[in-house]
Amino acid sequence: MGKLLELRSRIRAVENIQAVTRTLATVAAAKLALTRRRAAGLRAYAARLREVLWAQEATLAAAARSGEGAFADALLERTPVQGAALLLLTADRGMCGGYNLEICRLADDFRRTRERAGQRVRFVVKGAKGKRHLARRGAEIVHEEGWQRGGASAGDVERLAVLLLELFRSRAADEVWIAYTEFHSPIHRAPRLRRLLPLELPRAERLAVAEAPAPARWDYEPSARELLDELFAIHLRVQLCDALLESYASEQGARMVTMEEATARADTALHEHRVQHNRLRREAITIDLLGAVFAARGVGAPGAAQGGGAEGSR
Repeated sequence: MGKLLELRSRIRAVENIQAVTRTLATVAAAKLALTRRRAAGLRAYAARLREVLWAQEATLAAAARSGEGAFADALLERTPVQGAALLLLTADRGMCGGYNLEICRLADDFRRTRERAGQRVRFVVKGAKGKRHLARRGAEIVHEEGWQRGGASAGDVERLAVLLLELFRSRAADEVWIAYTEFHSPIHRAPRLRRLLPLELPRAERLAVAEAPAPARWDYEPSARELLDELFAIHLRVQLCDALLESYASEQGARMVTMEEATARADTALHEHRVQHNRLRREAITIDLLGAVFAARGVGAPGAAQGGGAEGSR
């Protein structure tokens, strides 16, 4: 009887776990679908922006020759690297397989490489898992924040962009990098390391745009400096938004797959427990029936049978 009660308790526990994992997989699938739609809309905008920036290379070169190259707001300026900042994107929660571990390992490799070169590395962290990972290793964290319920937002992009620009312009970091997870499919994700600052203008061979050449002449209103300053700022924010959406989609895809696998394992465990429970229950019912049959026939009371034989002999 004790084994039956223990098995029933295990079955209830596994059923509760399965309900949680199935719910988490459903929620992650819904969030993933929404994030993928947002990322698809951003890709078309980002492709057109890269095309426009590539077309401005001639304008930038002419401005540099005339001594007006500073209008790029120093976002293109490269200096000897003495320190670097890394924006690390992880999740706030676990239950998403190796998603957090993979990107944290990439950040560790970046830190070791830069420190061996004599450079100081500062971290900006989005996600509680990344913060705990770096804090245990004594890394310098200048800013940390979590994710909102709806994932990446315009406020997150603006806040991180202002912070990273301040680090770069104040020379607290001569380079600004981002470590994020690139989303390909729910089962295929790839940790990526990308430089954000100084900006690197996309080249023609990197663009997935029409093959028609850019116009040779551009007319600027109000001025090239104001417009390109704005375009560079937008370009930085688009890269940030793209990385945030990719990371959030990767997290939800990893959680969906992990929870679906956990639900399948719970199904297997429930089947095994129920088979064992039914076997033990049949054995207990059989023993009870045999005991009732033997008692009805008098076989179950050997003392009584012996007593009856003694009276007969007397």
